[in-house]
Amino acid sequence: MTFEITGEPARRPRGSFWKRQFAPNLTEPQMVFDVVFGVIAPILCFYFDPLVFKGGIVGPPLHQPYQLFAYAITALEISLLVVSILFDRRLGRWSGFVGGALISGAVFSSIVGFAILPYSSIALVLLIGALGFIPFLTAFVYLRVGWRALKHEAQPVDRSMINGLLVGAIIALVVPALLSLYVARSASKSIDTILHGDSQQAENAVAHLRWLPFVPQQNLEPLINAYLVETDINRKEIIKNSYQVLAGENIENRLAIMND
Repeated sequence: MTFEITGEPARRPRGSFWKRQFAPNLTEPQMVFDVVFGVIAPILCFYFDPLVFKGGIVGPPLHQPYQLFAYAITALEISLLVVSILFDRRLGRWSGFVGGALISGAVFSSIVGFAILPYSSIALVLLIGALGFIPFLTAFVYLRVGWRALKHEAQPVDRSMINGLLVGAIIALVVPALLSLYVARSASKSIDTILHGDSQQAENAVAHLRWLPFVPQQNLEPLINAYLVETDINRKEIIKNSYQVLAGENIENRLAIMND
């Protein structure tokens, strides 16, 4: 049986495959697909990321400088997707904004998918390369749910829809960009304090960094580089302890991995 998100029985839309995918009513199989590939799969991809933002299986991560931005925009998109699924027709005037933001997320996911496509294709022999194709499925989910929210009860395209698309797109990109910029600058300043301040200043800087939602690995690399060349035992211990708290791993273990 097919259901609307409200739980009321709904007829299964007829027509071509694509017409059914973008029909006004959300079916139960579509909702399951949306949750799996719009929420669960992106989180698992980031957690097990072997190549793109975190760990490189054949060298440094491909796009580490964009790690925080990617995490931020994905967190926003997942939140909006859940809101759209839960409230659907009750979004009211917010439907245009939500739809525009989700469609922007679809574009972003597609860009990520194409950026790593050559590596995903090669890594298919290791099976883990299949993770590289998930961004395309995620993009499809965001596009479908975003379009449904943007249309809002199948209303024709009008100025309010275009405005919603533009505003949603701006918010979806600007908010993660500003967040990543703030975290990057704040982390850089705190890392500098750890490297050049006394033990108390370093402790305060570490405490400040722990309040941040996320500290990209690239911001911690200066600690590794400084640890390698530091000759003062006390300074070396400060750097080691700071890295342990921030990264959750021993700096010696990290160096061993990098030197493999």
